[in-house]
Amino acid sequence: MVRVVALFKAKPDKIEELREVLTAFVGPTVKEKGCVFYQLHQNLADPTDFSFLEEWESEEDLNAHSRSEHIQSGRKKLPDLLSAPGDVRRYKLLL
Repeated sequence: MVRVVALFKAKPDKIEELREVLTAFVGPTVKEKGCVFYQLHQNLADPTDFSFLEEWESEEDLNAHSRSEHIQSGRKKLPDLLSAPGDVRRYKLLL
């Protein structure tokens, strides 16, 4: 299993647009091979702060997700919406 925490920070005037792009990732992704869960969260204290919490059966499945058409298409929109580059971290469960 591979777990992912993906962090995205919207420009203050682009919160709704970023939410729309990120939300559009969820439907197709949960149908992908190897997706155990894929959840989008928004920080209650800071509405510009979005996080995906994900779990994948394998690195191969996660890599295929990264190459998927809906992710590639959405990534093209991110530079105009983010205040800083996204931060995607991959983890393995230790305990």
